[in-house]
Amino acid sequence: MARGVMLAVAVAAAVAGSFIALGTRPDGIADYYRDTLTRPAFTVWVFGLVVATLSPPIIGITFWFSSTRSRRGWLLHFLLLPASYAIVRGAIAIMLMVAGEPDNDGLTGWATEPAVMLMLLCPLVYFAALAFTKSHRRAPAHGS
Repeated sequence: MARGVMLAVAVAAAVAGSFIALGTRPDGIADYYRDTLTRPAFTVWVFGLVVATLSPPIIGITFWFSSTRSRRGWLLHFLLLPASYAIVRGAIAIMLMVAGEPDNDGLTGWATEPAVMLMLLCPLVYFAALAFTKSHRRAPAHGS
């Protein structure tokens, strides 16, 4: 089980890290903001990008382990989607504010597309894994 958990963490980190690398690559969106924003504003913008992109897998993994250790773990399963949504949207709102953009139609919207995709994909993977583990525990052992 520990090997599977470590594999899940590694895959989540690799996927989220690749999205951050794509968003900050040279001659990309980050270059535009690096040239147009002040250094502190650009730092906040990049921090918002990292938080928005990394938070869905981190929240999923944290909620998974916390739910197994808690008597009311089902509550964390219900809170996964709203918590992910709130953190990702909050980070994007901070990015928009720093960039001076009114909505996601600008370059920040393009930069945060992978974060929004992860915000939708991580709960799907989470609940599929939850269903698999619950059905696997309830299945009768073959050959007994």
